[in-house]
Amino acid sequence: MTKFQFIKTSLAFLVAFVLIRGLASAQEHVYPLGVNHVILEYLEKDPGLVSRRTAIFDTVQLPFVDDFSRPGIYPFDSLWEDKDVFINSNYANRPVTIGVATFDGLDAFGRPHDSLSSSDAIADYLTSRPIDLGGLQNDPTVWLSFFVQPQGLGDIPEPQDSLVLQFKDSSGNWNWMWSEAGRADSAFKRVNIHINDNKYLYKGFQFRFYNIATVNGNRDHWNLDYVILNKNTAANDSIRDNAFINVQGSLLNEFSAMPYPHYKSLSNPASAVRTSFSDTIRNINYGNTSLNYILEIQDEQQIVQYSSIPSNLNSSSGTNTIFNTTTTYSFSNSLPKDSTHFLFKSYFSQPGILSNANNDTSYHTQYFHNYYAYDDGSAEIAYGITGNADVKLAYLFNVKMTDTLRGVQIYFNPTGLNVHNKLFQLAVWSQLTVGSSNDNLIYKMIDQKPANPDSINGFATYYFDSLLVIPAGNIYVGIIQNEPQTLYGIGLDRNTDSRSKMFYHVDGFWYQTSVKGSCMIRPFFGKESPVVSVNEINPETFEVTLYPNPANSQFNIEIPGRTHDDYQVTMFNITGQKLLEEKFNPQHIYNTKFLSPSIYFVRITDNRKGTVSVRKLIIRN
Repeated sequence: MTKFQFIKTSLAFLVAFVLIRGLASAQEHVYPLGVNHVILEYLEKDPGLVSRRTAIFDTVQLPFVDDFSRPGIYPFDSLWEDKDVFINSNYANRPVTIGVATFDGLDAFGRPHDSLSSSDAIADYLTSRPIDLGGLQNDPTVWLSFFVQPQGLGDIPEPQDSLVLQFKDSSGNWNWMWSEAGRADSAFKRVNIHINDNKYLYKGFQFRFYNIATVNGNRDHWNLDYVILNKNTAANDSIRDNAFINVQGSLLNEFSAMPYPHYKSLSNPASAVRTSFSDTIRNINYGNTSLNYILEIQDEQQIVQYSSIPSNLNSSSGTNTIFNTTTTYSFSNSLPKDSTHFLFKSYFSQPGILSNANNDTSYHTQYFHNYYAYDDGSAEIAYGITGNADVKLAYLFNVKMTDTLRGVQIYFNPTGLNVHNKLFQLAVWSQLTVGSSNDNLIYKMIDQKPANPDSINGFATYYFDSLLVIPAGNIYVGIIQNEPQTLYGIGLDRNTDSRSKMFYHVDGFWYQTSVKGSCMIRPFFGKESPVVSVNEINPETFEVTLYPNPANSQFNIEIPGRTHDDYQVTMFNITGQKLLEEKFNPQHIYNTKFLSPSIYFVRITDNRKGTVSVRKLIIRN
């Protein structure tokens, strides 16, 4: 796929925008993300993480081994000097072992190296710490090997993009050793580099990888796995390991997450839980051995609620051993709370010494909060729809009990053209018919904007402006685009596949998507007020003062620095019921004598700018 097809820059976006007008084949688009919200969320919780160092600065002794299975988002700093690459278990397709290092166009903070750039440049470095190769001059048994994969589940690196390996010689010069041009691919291949030149066989030797990419977004992905440098070895013969290949996914049959009250309402909760689990362990030149496998589930207090009977299978070099476990377990449906979570853990042991203890355990947290989800919380790519008219996206959810639908969370993460001021409508349908224009729209909230907050892993929360009671059964939630030929850019999780639940409407007809993955749209239910966090929808709030507050019989609204009076005032009670909606009048005094003592919320909307501020008002009569 070409650069312009992937919307490399705002200009390219606009060119493609014109070219796709009227083309039926251009209805669905998959293209790069703008930032990495996993990194942004980590740094929001721990801002010092990016600069923290724990390593002892000395030369690394052989063997130098990293399969990137350690926890965290940055390279292990006892082995690596920089933090540009992203350590994860989401971007690789069929990795060698759990965890890879992903090269992209982002910096260590998860943002573009240069958001205004339209050209390729060096993006990420992964530089080893100094390694002791002293005393190995003329030794023919020193090899560096690694596995590499372009694209994986992310964005395709183009032919002008590349991944490069350099060695630092004893004179301090960095020399090219290997490189590969970008291409569409999803298979890992192993690369072996023979280190037999004495100018590299010294104490303090270093090697480094870097990628050449377009540096204005989360794009041009390369995945690196299982880097090992050792002596007394040969090509393809340095690793001795058994390891999990992938982490486990959701324990639920239908969803990756669901509201806990909805789970508790099921007459047979076990029907919502998977009854079989599969884990694959790869034997990389370890030789003949036996593997002992256990699966367990822990509650919030880390108390084991379920543990499988240990399973033992034999394994040999170059094979994958698959453990299939059947259970009748169901999560507790009697906890006195509205949300909870459980930890799913699988692990194995083997006789003798483990060569890498970080890749013998797999974890997954099963959430029961207030939302339904199909995605795993991490987007690898963006999804969008264009057409001539009537562009809609609908996502099917089978709701398990009658409940109040409070709103929807959407992961907007576009790259290229800035769409944050484009308008769309939130929509809920009770039914639609593929191949026709037939649908039943039961709710619509107009004049919404794609928000891109740096929290909650990229999800923007939109609260509906009225209570919407949904019966048990199928509903469709989604958006209606005000601009049919604009790519709004919704995150797509490629580690799950819910395309059978995803539908889009273009130019008069509904279609089922052909794109594999899960759009990151989550309807949420329950008792939360739909107005407490209205400002989450748009970060561009403005100053508003309610006085007196607390109030007894009346209050005033003041908007300091206002340049006009075109505002809308809406008042809600704690349950979300709308009590008042009128045009703002700076001379108006609001009477509260008819209100019971309680907490209320006043929402002021700037009709010219589309910005919103919400203030809490306490009434004491």
